[in-house]
Amino acid sequence: MLVGLFAVWQLVAIPATNLMLLVPLRPSGRPPEPSANTLQARGTFTDSEPLQRTAEAVGRVLEFWTEASGQEQGWSLFTPGPPPYSVFVATEFQWADGSRDTLLSRYEPRDLTRPPLRAPLIHYRDHHFETQFVYPVWYASAEAIAEHPQVWTTLPDEIRASGAEIRAWLRGRLSVYSAANPHRTRPTTVVLKHRYISTPDPKEPADVPRTIEERPYARWHPDTNELEAFDVVAKRFVAVREGNP
Repeated sequence: MLVGLFAVWQLVAIPATNLMLLVPLRPSGRPPEPSANTLQARGTFTDSEPLQRTAEAVGRVLEFWTEASGQEQGWSLFTPGPPPYSVFVATEFQWADGSRDTLLSRYEPRDLTRPPLRAPLIHYRDHHFETQFVYPVWYASAEAIAEHPQVWTTLPDEIRASGAEIRAWLRGRLSVYSAANPHRTRPTTVVLKHRYISTPDPKEPADVPRTIEERPYARWHPDTNELEAFDVVAKRFVAVREGNP
């Protein structure tokens, strides 16, 4: 009986989850709230508040189930195929005297030869905050940028569109770092950067050394709240034009 009910639920939940992506829904929290699903249509689809709220409740239930059961889906899982590396977000703090320090993501394995599994629903909000910063550069390897530079010239626009989320994230990471390092003065600059960690060939031993390449994504100045984007083609920071497409 229970197995039958579970099978029926799965037959309903999986297609319903995909169909719900087409239904405009409002974020579940106050801005800047990270998007749990970057494919989800945002907004409202009806003037009826009860109907809109019902759809959003259904969406949250399905989102909870896919995360808890490890059934999150995306076409990027299948085409054009995953890149030969993993991408993690890191935060670099810079001081006027030239000193620097980096705060790694809680999700980046410290032991790359035996990376642990990520438990579902734990630090859920943090996970989605970081994920939304990874999607735009997932396939932006140095080789891909050199081969098709025109594809990556719009990355500063991606940073502009998520400026509020980037500032909120870096402000939070600065608070975490300051609490753990009370002896350090306030940094002059905080950089959101990506760490590209190579994936070993399945035919090779697990302890084969990994390569790690870092690239800045956005730079925030705490004292002025100014945000800059890193242009991966020009290889320099550029001002973020607030409010422009």
